Amino acid sequence: MQQVVQQATVLLSNGNPNKAEALVRDALIKQSKNEELLTLLGHSLFRQNKSTAAIQIFEDIIGHFPHSVNALLELASAYMSIKNHRLAEQTFKRIIEIEPSCSEAWQYLGNLLMQRGENKEATPCFIQAERCDPFRHHFVKVQNALKDNNFHQAENICREVLNQESRHPQALYTLAKLAEQVNAHEESIKILKYGLNYAPYHVNLLTSLVKCYTFLGLLTESIKTARRIVAIEPDQAKYNMLLAEELANTGQNEESLEYYNKAVELSPNVANVYIQRGHLYKTMGKRTACEADYRKSLELDKSNGTAFWALADLKSHRFNDEDIKIMTLLVVNTGISKAQASQAAFALAKSFEDEENFSRAFDYYQQANKLRPDIHFVPSEYKAQCDVIRNGYSKEQLVTIANPQISQAIPIFIVGLTRSGSTLLEQILASHSDIEGTMELYSLPRVVRRLEAINGKLGKTYPENLDMLSSEDLTEIGQSYLTETAIYRTGKAYFIDKMPANFHNVGLIHKILPDAIIIDARRHPLSTGFSNYKQHFARGYDFSYDLDHIGHYYNHYVALMDYWNEVLPDRVLCMQYEEMVQDTENQVKRLLAHCKLPFEEQCLEFYKNKRAVRTASSEQVRQPINTKGMQQWKNFESYLSPLKDALGEQTLKRFEKWL
Repeated sequence: MQQVVQQATVLLSNGNPNKAEALVRDALIKQSKNEELLTLLGHSLFRQNKSTAAIQIFEDIIGHFPHSVNALLELASAYMSIKNHRLAEQTFKRIIEIEPSCSEAWQYLGNLLMQRGENKEATPCFIQAERCDPFRHHFVKVQNALKDNNFHQAENICREVLNQESRHPQALYTLAKLAEQVNAHEESIKILKYGLNYAPYHVNLLTSLVKCYTFLGLLTESIKTARRIVAIEPDQAKYNMLLAEELANTGQNEESLEYYNKAVELSPNVANVYIQRGHLYKTMGKRTACEADYRKSLELDKSNGTAFWALADLKSHRFNDEDIKIMTLLVVNTGISKAQASQAAFALAKSFEDEENFSRAFDYYQQANKLRPDIHFVPSEYKAQCDVIRNGYSKEQLVTIANPQISQAIPIFIVGLTRSGSTLLEQILASHSDIEGTMELYSLPRVVRRLEAINGKLGKTYPENLDMLSSEDLTEIGQSYLTETAIYRTGKAYFIDKMPANFHNVGLIHKILPDAIIIDARRHPLSTGFSNYKQHFARGYDFSYDLDHIGHYYNHYVALMDYWNEVLPDRVLCMQYEEMVQDTENQVKRLLAHCKLPFEEQCLEFYKNKRAVRTASSEQVRQPINTKGMQQWKNFESYLSPLKDALGEQTLKRFEKWL
């Protein structure tokens, strides 16, 4: 009989349910009440879409074996497959009466209750499903392995579980998280979706899915999934905050604020809730509300370096003596994270700079930068990266480009270094009636990531294989960028993509978006260099925490822009910040002429534009142009030798006319 079972199982696995049925029916002539054979018969009938006959078989099994949990699970699953939820629910409840520790029955019963909107009744079912999980002890080992960074062991344990229970949510969740760690987000999504087929209301699976969608730029899906989580857990602040963040990521700020407000209502004593809502208020230009939230966050958590830096980053905020005392203690407090101490030091340095105590300010800027954790920047490695870009975009390789994107919005890329006036240019352009202001978009870096993945499969390094792509291929890639960015736009003829580090991708922009406009926001190296050094960035700018590194990075940036100007003459417009400040009207006219747009007076009154601004310069661009920030670095010139040495005489001489 066992041989028949094995043969029938193989036939079902290979998609031959009719042959499996015939084989099993022959065996049942001699063993008409064999539970295993009858179960296989039921499965083979289902695979042939003979649902009624299959259910009859499973009901017959229950007649023979009324207390068989496995048989009842099969019958309940059969009822589920034909959407007879009433009988499925009755059967799952019967299973639980027979075997209260049946995790699978609790899980499915919870799913059915959730489908009916009975969330409160479903929650205890899910809790019981976890308590009864026969693999609970496995996940103690998984957690220990993850703590020891033994990812291979954690994966092996999860696969061991999945070999016995292929839909185990915790095992699938862990595998998905491991896939995320190696940037295999597409694979992670597949794993999570598979798990959600069995556990559609599993919040951990859904939360990971949101993060993967966001990473890949699938923002419509990320918002939809976040809404799904909030529908399941409407009274959890963290999930309201998750949805609020996803909405803010696409500029849906008013609705985002509604969910941040709900999070505050649910967790009024949690400092981070106020920090996050304060950031949104800052983006929206609601300065008073923003400042109040940061202060509330400090009231709830005095060791909150993040809140102190958030206040300092408003640029015009002034700290009191009590603030200075607390920040001073935080900087040397080894009991808090380096991230919190670093941000407190940045805020303290800014306070001393405002008081014109430049020696103490620089001392704290140094401490702040040294405390910043998780930084990796090696000048020689960065030089090699820039060399790869130049080699991959030779003049010959830049000849083949995409076909023009007809009737599509035209992107305006603002590239350069951070703290070089890019937000000012964005605000000026976004004040034009034909131009859509968006935010710092990660869409083009995601295009690069996809191309890197293709190259990896070919055993090459991006951008080696771009010369193999036809105009049609390049057009398709460009269209993928336009499709992804559509969520940020409302239908204007032009839109802004202000991501400074896209200066690495000028060649790619030229090839996949030949109609795109590219603007290089540039500022004197000492001015922009020191401005970067005294800025705490949330992510993405590892070069900015060391004066020597800043100098090397600036030189490679300029060299790469020189290269683009050589191989793509007149493709990029360089806008020097100092000229923009000193000769604003003429420079704005020059900027708009490059975009092939007529001059509009409101571009000179950009500070009246109420649009949301998410960068560190959000407060400055809501004021008329002034020269206050241009020479701030000179107060610290005696400390900037490492920056000057790294830049070298040639670079300094090149930009000396803008001193």
